[in-house]
Amino acid sequence: MREPTLISFVDMARWLAAMMVMVAHARNPLIIGYGDLAAGDRTPWVQAWFWLTGFHAQAVLVFFVLSGFLVGGLSMARAADGRFESGGYAIDRIARLFIAFLPALALTLILDWIGVHYFGGTGLYDGTHPMIVAKDYGLAFQDLMSGGVVLGNITMLQYYFTPVLGSNQPLWTLSTEFWFYVVFGLGLTGVLARGRARYVSLALALVAVLALGGMFVSYLGQWLVGLAVAMIYAPRLSRPVSATIALVLWLAICRFKDAAIDADLALRMTTEYVTAILFGWVLLSMRGRRIVVFEWLAPFNKFMADFSYSLYLVHFPVLIFATAVLGSVTDIAGYRQGFRPTDPVGIATYLGIVILILVVAWIFAQLTERHTARLRHYLRQRFHQAKGRTPHIAPE
Repeated sequence: MREPTLISFVDMARWLAAMMVMVAHARNPLIIGYGDLAAGDRTPWVQAWFWLTGFHAQAVLVFFVLSGFLVGGLSMARAADGRFESGGYAIDRIARLFIAFLPALALTLILDWIGVHYFGGTGLYDGTHPMIVAKDYGLAFQDLMSGGVVLGNITMLQYYFTPVLGSNQPLWTLSTEFWFYVVFGLGLTGVLARGRARYVSLALALVAVLALGGMFVSYLGQWLVGLAVAMIYAPRLSRPVSATIALVLWLAICRFKDAAIDADLALRMTTEYVTAILFGWVLLSMRGRRIVVFEWLAPFNKFMADFSYSLYLVHFPVLIFATAVLGSVTDIAGYRQGFRPTDPVGIATYLGIVILILVVAWIFAQLTERHTARLRHYLRQRFHQAKGRTPHIAPE
C-alpha cells in the first residue's frame, strides 16, 4: 500500500463505486423505470444513460472485495510479522465504521422525521409514491423508525435480524461489513491463539456465521476474494489491460442480461462471484506496477475517496428528503409521479440533487470520517492504558 499506482487505483475504485451506487439510486424516486417508458422515450441517449447508471449491484461487490483486500490483507501481514493484536484490530474497525455510521443514523432520523411530519404528502415516506411502488421497495419508511429499529441498527443487526432504519436502506451493507470484520477477527485470533482461547474464538466465529445465514456466507466469500488477492504473489497473472478488458466485457454482459440474472438466485450468485474474481484480477494486476495516468490522477482520486464512505452513508435519505420537499412546495407533477427521462425539469432536478448529495456528503465527511485517525489514536491509548501500558502511538 505504498505503491502510488495501487493506492490511486484503490482510491478511484472506492469513489467510483460509491458514485455508481448514488447515481443509480437517484433515479429511483425521480425517473420512471425503463420498462415503463413509452417507445418514443427510449432514445439511444436514454438507453445509454439507463445502462451506464445501472451498475450499483456490481459496485457493492467492489466494496466487498476492496474491504477483504485492505482489512484482511493488512491484518494477515501483521499476523505474519507477529504484530496482529485482536484489541487493536477491533479498535481500528470500530473507529473506521462508527465515526460516520452513528451520525448517519442520526441524520437519517432527523431528515425522515421532518419529511414524515412536514413533507409526507408526496407518498415517499408512507410507501405510496408511484416510483417507490413501481420499483419494488414495498416499504413505508415511516414505519421503520421505532426505538427497536434504531437499537438494532446501532448494534449492526440491520438486514439480518432487524429492519434497516427508515429511508436509509443502503445501510444493509454496513452490517454485512461489520460482521465480515467480526468473523474474520475471531477466526484469525483463534488461529493465532493457543489453548482454550483458540477454541472459544473459532466457536464464536462459527456461531456468528451460522446465525447470519446463507446470504452472509455468500457475501463473505466475495470478501475473501479480496483477501486472496492480497495474499497472492503471481507476476504471471499481472495483466492490467487483459484484466480490465475482461472485467468490462463481463459487466456489459451482466447489464444486458440483468433481468434473467435477477430472476435466478443461483445464476445471480454465480455472476457475482465472477464479477468479484475479475475485479480481483484487475486489483492484483495493479500491484507492483507504475502506471502514469493513475499517479497523475492520484490527488483527485484521494480527494474523492476521502468522502466516498460518507457519500454512501447519507445519499439515500438526502435524496428522498430533497425529492419530498420539492414535491411538497411545487405543483410539478413529476415529483409526485416520476419524470420521463427526456423531461428537462426531471433532468435538471436529477443533476441538482446529485450535486446536493455530493456537497452534503463532503461536509458530512469533514465532520466525521476525516477524524478517524484521531479517534483511533485516542481509543488505542485508552485501551493500552487500561492494560497498564502507555506506548507512544503515532496517529495513523
